[in-house]
Amino acid sequence: MVTDAQSDIEFNIQAHNKVASKYAAIHGEIYNQYEQSRLHASLKEAIDFIQCTDGTKRNRVLDLGCGAGNLTDHLVSLGAEVIASDVSPGFLSQIQRRYPKTSVTTLQLNGSDLGNLQENSLDMIATYSVLHHIPDYLGIIDECMRVLKPGGILYLDHEVPDQYWSNTVALKKFYKEAQRFWPHRITKFLRPENYVDFFIRKFHNPRYRREGDIHVFADDHIEWQKIAERVNQHGYMLIQRDYLLYRSGFNYETYERHKNSLSDMRLGIYRKG
Repeated sequence: MVTDAQSDIEFNIQAHNKVASKYAAIHGEIYNQYEQSRLHASLKEAIDFIQCTDGTKRNRVLDLGCGAGNLTDHLVSLGAEVIASDVSPGFLSQIQRRYPKTSVTTLQLNGSDLGNLQENSLDMIATYSVLHHIPDYLGIIDECMRVLKPGGILYLDHEVPDQYWSNTVALKKFYKEAQRFWPHRITKFLRPENYVDFFIRKFHNPRYRREGDIHVFADDHIEWQKIAERVNQHGYMLIQRDYLLYRSGFNYETYERHKNSLSDMRLGIYRKG
């Protein structure tokens, strides 16, 4: 019998295979110079925290849910030995073509666990905009801590913080003020698939998301306190940092004016004990 979790995983595979070739083009909230600069600095900070007790300093990093290779590219530039992993063969094919003869290897995930990785084998695991796609994301946290070496780092980024769900009015007001007029705001009305998605969401499944997002609702979202409880069984938190994501098309002056008073994303960095 196919479970709900298995159905969610299969849908994520199909959805991301479809968008693999155009992922960067449709995600301007990720692929812009401001977010990429923040991300690079945060990853460097995390790598510098690695203190593995086995005496090695290989910086062997699992990019968990690598997608189009956003983290992989940064990690390679920072000197890491990267295992790019994902449930989507389409994404993994992109990585293989981009890094045919380097220290980057690929690994297809099953979306449920990290059973094909040995315990105490990695210096760091990094995720970005991934946890909310995983049915049992807390189980994956347990798995991450299992395969990390003592002194290794777990890096969780681009997930909404708890207070996001109680501060949506202020954020929506900011989004409206910051969003400049851009052609893509009109061209989205010219895409037939957008009308299909709207029909499905409104009349068939209100929780449908084109790219398989699961935990992105007020009554079902990433719960950071539960993540902390899982991590505390094996290690401890180093950094918890909330930030306001810069999205492509924002007026930068408006963003600068609000970035220290509003937040819609969280970064967590943890060390295995």
